[in-house]
Amino acid sequence: MIRRLMLLSLGLLLFAACSKTSTQSTFNPVADVAAKQLDLLLWVTGAAIVVMVLVQGALVYTIVRFRRKPGDDTLPVQTHGNTRLEIAWTIAPVILLAGLAIPTVSTLWELDKEPPSDALHVRAIAHQWWWEFQYTDHGFVTANELRVPVGRPVSIQLESEDVLHSFWVPKIAGKVDMVPGYVNRLPTFIIDPDSEGTYLGQCAELCGTSHALMRFRVIAHSDADFSDWISGQQMPATVSGRDGVEEGLAVFRGAGACTLCHLVDVTDLETEGSTPRVRKAPNLAHFASRTTLAAGLLDNTSENLEDWLRNPDKLKPDNLMFKEAPVYTNPALALDEQQIAALVTFLRSLD
Repeated sequence: MIRRLMLLSLGLLLFAACSKTSTQSTFNPVADVAAKQLDLLLWVTGAAIVVMVLVQGALVYTIVRFRRKPGDDTLPVQTHGNTRLEIAWTIAPVILLAGLAIPTVSTLWELDKEPPSDALHVRAIAHQWWWEFQYTDHGFVTANELRVPVGRPVSIQLESEDVLHSFWVPKIAGKVDMVPGYVNRLPTFIIDPDSEGTYLGQCAELCGTSHALMRFRVIAHSDADFSDWISGQQMPATVSGRDGVEEGLAVFRGAGACTLCHLVDVTDLETEGSTPRVRKAPNLAHFASRTTLAAGLLDNTSENLEDWLRNPDKLKPDNLMFKEAPVYTNPALALDEQQIAALVTFLRSLD
């Protein structure tokens, strides 16, 4: 009875994973790349189901038709080969695989095209455990939220700063690996014009302790809204005149030692040679305009930011905020409640 309940529960979970309403369902694509990949998935899955039904049907028929009858002790006729059957079940898989190869190869060729001249170019760099997005066409860098226009081609260059990662936004495109020392590229995609909204993405390659907490969001805007966002990101991060901002800036620069890894400068997209430089921690310019913090782990609220600053390792184990390596942070970093409050006020003013 327990086994049956476990199998039933597993079956329900599998069916639930195929829901179109899921925020990370591959069965409700919003971009052309994901739609083409879904068409190929359905074609291959349909062929596999047909093969399964035929093979399992033949197996069940054979078991039932030729099972030993009660009282029948006669040894069945022994057959050591059937040339026609062997030729048939060799040719049939060849034909099936050839049939599957045609849509597979054609889809791969169709997706492996150079981006058009009007495409938006973004350099995505994976870190343990956050995402850096460099808008190379517009000269600024942001983190953990990829904003794109609907109806316009988007080309994303994929890199990794440390270990293997994988870029995955199920509703937009399939998984593509991010390999240290190698530049990969996501197939150029176009989000449907009527699909403005937020789409969840995450790392799909086991990359360490907080792999499951390495999330990000793709936010699709209309052309007008996207242009406004670009213009805002290119402006210096503004600081309002609220009480505590100057105190928070002092903590950011001094006691907090935040500047050892973080900047609040939109011009952070400087280059080393011909390659834009890579930061060890997110650029916090326009931090207050982001919807999440800690790589999509928490909503960007004052309360969540306070919790993060009190003990980031509790929320995201083994993150680099409190590591003792001097290249990352001050080993003596310890903020009291007043410093945390001031730092929150400062960061929340960066719109």
